[in-house]
Amino acid sequence: MAARRGAPAIQAGHMTNTMDVPAGPGGQPRRTRRRNKGFEETHALLIDTAVRLMSDKGAEALSLSEVAREAGVNRTTVYYHFDSREALLAAVREWSAEQLAVAFAPSDTAESRMRFITRFVLDNPEVIALWTKEFLAPGKVAQRYPRWDALVEDLRAQFGSRKEAADIDTEAFATLLLTWVMIGPRVYRNSVRPDLSTEDSIERLMKTQIAMLRRIGVTLGR
Repeated sequence: MAARRGAPAIQAGHMTNTMDVPAGPGGQPRRTRRRNKGFEETHALLIDTAVRLMSDKGAEALSLSEVAREAGVNRTTVYYHFDSREALLAAVREWSAEQLAVAFAPSDTAESRMRFITRFVLDNPEVIALWTKEFLAPGKVAQRYPRWDALVEDLRAQFGSRKEAADIDTEAFATLLLTWVMIGPRVYRNSVRPDLSTEDSIERLMKTQIAMLRRIGVTLGR
């Protein structure tokens, strides 16, 4: 099975050993297991399979038994990694947040990163819908989007004391930016220019996003 974008090709494995980690809520020490390479690869395989199934059939059709069948592992292995369907969906949301973070990470060019994330949004509508639902729910966004604090601080530093940015609320701008990145590509592709190919949509969106950000002096992932 070919791995989806953002997930490695992987094999089955298991977990070994236990170790102490920092105390959890209430000061009680947590116990966790030291994950070996095989465990991590199997974990990634299950998430990759769940993402593919969601893209093919929708989130509502996802089940642990189907993930086991499609991944070629037994159900016991799946439950070893995820004790419920909700736990698997939570892992998919976390994975999607990590993919979204690519757009704001200081790697490669801004054009390549925006092209990657636009394609990811268009290729994974069910995953984005799942993450968006979580994004819109009450609670701290920083707990759901790992790059939030870094994004806000980077934007704040770029705006600095520039007069033209005096009226910009950095957190409000970051919110609009994330919403734009998550929702904009699908609106454009499905409802504004359905006549365009996916590749043309990606290129037009990427170039427009970069041009608009540069116009107000924002460089993502400097």
